[in-house]
Amino acid sequence: MKKYISSLLILSLLTFFMYGCQSTPKWETNIIYEEIDIEEVTTEYNFLFLTDTHMIVMDESDTQQMKDNALPRYAEFQNKEGIASADQFETWIKYANDNSIDGVLFGGDIIDYPSQANIDHFEKNLQNLSVPYLYTLGNHDWTYPWDYMTESGKTTYIPMLETFTGSNPTIHSMEYDEFIIVAIDNSTTQFSQEALNSFKEIIAKGKPVILMIHVPLLTQSVLGRAREIRGADKRIVLGGGNYGGIYPNEVSTEFMNLIVSETSPVELVLAGHVHFYDKDYIEGAHPVLQIVGDAGYNGSAIHLTIK
Repeated sequence: MKKYISSLLILSLLTFFMYGCQSTPKWETNIIYEEIDIEEVTTEYNFLFLTDTHMIVMDESDTQQMKDNALPRYAEFQNKEGIASADQFETWIKYANDNSIDGVLFGGDIIDYPSQANIDHFEKNLQNLSVPYLYTLGNHDWTYPWDYMTESGKTTYIPMLETFTGSNPTIHSMEYDEFIIVAIDNSTTQFSQEALNSFKEIIAKGKPVILMIHVPLLTQSVLGRAREIRGADKRIVLGGGNYGGIYPNEVSTEFMNLIVSETSPVELVLAGHVHFYDKDYIEGAHPVLQIVGDAGYNGSAIHLTIK
């Protein structure tokens, strides 16, 4: 217990020296502005796309194992001013409230692991958000390194996030008169049969679709940059298995083919996971633009205008 309290004290002192006595640290946001023209849309909409913030908040409810995992990672998830991601988050909420944002799109890995302290911090900040939001799971949102992608992890931790994802975290959506934004969980690096079946029902409505996922789909640009930045042996892009990407299974292959089919209503794919910004087309009969957001802990987000 004494060792644990000492670790928390160290974090508190670090926070004090970084931020001084400011209640709301001031830092420079890196907003990337993107504009998408969709023929059927007659009204302008604005969204804030935020991904990979990897927020870490520690308190006395954390186990020793949680603390040992969190302490070395805490320093990783800070912006260039040294402000921790969890302390940046209220600025993103304020940006959405103050800039005529119609909805916030959370692209996964918003928290670094599913502790109660992290979840409570996320929920507390969302209580101040005055616009709707959509949230898709990232691989870190619901996993720990010692329980990574296990069935027990799915049944234990994913239900803890239902406050944010609703009763069906696999696929849920935000529907407008002229288009639909669909959040689909591919945090396991594959799509599920349930997601595929439900997605087919959504696109049958005939409206333009914006698809939000966590793990990016193959484009030449994102695969090349991922190999360059992360290393050739780090497979973090879905597709292009022969070239260093993740081999899609049968369901994922059908899903990806559906996105770029000749009759596809998908106008845009939003993704995260790789911790760098990228913009390129997914190839197919109907090429689809994919925008990958830089990591939110870097102080980066995308202001997306649809018109």
